[in-house]
Amino acid sequence: MLGILIGGLFTFMFGGLVLIVFLGARRIEDEFEERKKEIGEIRAQAARIPRFLVVSPLASARVARSDEALVWQVQQYLETEQVLADEFVLQPSLESLYRESGRRITGH
Repeated sequence: MLGILIGGLFTFMFGGLVLIVFLGARRIEDEFEERKKEIGEIRAQAARIPRFLVVSPLASARVARSDEALVWQVQQYLETEQVLADEFVLQPSLESLYRESGRRITGH
């Protein structure tokens, strides 16, 4: 009877130790995944170049057909200027600061 009680006690203790090891390993894996996500977010934020000339289109505003050509020219001009601004942010120099895009906005 005493042997069965001692055997049951050791089995209970061994099961508890296995459970503690398993849950500890799982917690460590969860922490690694969380840190990996945080590092990924930080790297994504660091890799993102600040956008100075971003134009967000309005969902409700509709442009007339006669103005579409002008809007297209403005968008092309702003995209070209944004590329030049990105180049200046990545490699600042006087040449990249005063370089012209070569695009002009013209009316008809």
